[in-house]
Amino acid sequence: MNEHIRINKNLKQLREDKGVMQKMVAKQLGISANYYSQIENGHRALQIDHLLKLRDIFNVSLEKIVDK
Repeated sequence: MNEHIRINKNLKQLREDKGVMQKMVAKQLGISANYYSQIENGHRALQIDHLLKLRDIFNVSLEKIVDK
């Protein structure tokens, strides 16, 4: 599986496990809900600063986000 796709699927799963909507995660990242949706759906690349914030938002290690 493409690493880019795996990260996007992991982000979606982490968000759903936490029971939050995309717009709530987007707000915490300081981006629009549409932009975050594009990240989760693989239409935009994930920036490193967003990756680090997502680690904190979901309270997981970076490995949890990038691993299969």
